[in-house]
Amino acid sequence: MKLWIRIGDDGDYRSLDDLADAIEYLNSLSVGTVDRWIDAGLGVGFETPNFHGYDFVSCYWGDDKADLVRPLDAGERAVIECCLEEVFI
Repeated sequence: MKLWIRIGDDGDYRSLDDLADAIEYLNSLSVGTVDRWIDAGLGVGFETPNFHGYDFVSCYWGDDKADLVRPLDAGERAVIECCLEEVFI
């Protein structure tokens, strides 16, 4: 499994090996802190002050083709929430 992330509606999917790499990547793009988690409908991931609605951050565990295997569990979400840097917009 790989951790897949896409920033915003027009972004490309990027695979990462673990949460530490994901947090470093997300902070480098100044996505901001998590407002709420999305588990269906629009997709799987989270909204931030900078990325919300259809323009949210996709974040989930998937196969080599980026097909969803499972969303992040509660512990993984807590790590993301704890480590993302606040960004003032």
